Amino acid sequence: MSLGLAAVLATTMPALAADLKDPLSPLAPAKHSLLCFGRDYSSEHLAQHPRQTTKSVVLTFQQKGRVVTLVLTPRGGAPRQIPASCGWRQGAGIDTSNRKIIPAFNKPAGFDCLVSVGNTDEEGGYLLIDPAQDSKSLTLFLQSPVSAADGKPGQAKPYSLKLDPEDLTFALTRIDPNACDAFRR
Repeated sequence: MSLGLAAVLATTMPALAADLKDPLSPLAPAKHSLLCFGRDYSSEHLAQHPRQTTKSVVLTFQQKGRVVTLVLTPRGGAPRQIPASCGWRQGAGIDTSNRKIIPAFNKPAGFDCLVSVGNTDEEGGYLLIDPAQDSKSLTLFLQSPVSAADGKPGQAKPYSLKLDPEDLTFALTRIDPNACDAFRR
């Protein structure tokens, strides 16, 4: 039995090691380079999910994933920008009391992100980013409420944005970095 257990552990060890490695930082070696992820929801999808208020999502990684700008565009109204500072961490999504912040996240590592409130040191919420190991897609988890602004962060007055349950998790794919040039800091 111990030999069988050792064989099972040996086959899972490479996967566990890969799950702990940040797959995005090697793709953004320069300070000013961008990684851009996004998703536009079709009218058919939105008709099937009437409680989802977000019609498109764009997420920009800068400075090796430390600086993130998230833009949620609602079905009606101005795009909402959410700036965050992120760090790749083993144990992502676990708070200081050892409780899960995002119940649906079950991986050993990810990007923990603290949302900024304007140009202050005040925290305005939390989001978690789970990139695929091939770096072509990611899952974004949001905690509600979160601080947002209807203009560029620091130029518009931030407010607390309450998100509906269908606007808390998004599957995004890599898109052309030019789509994120407007968010370059």
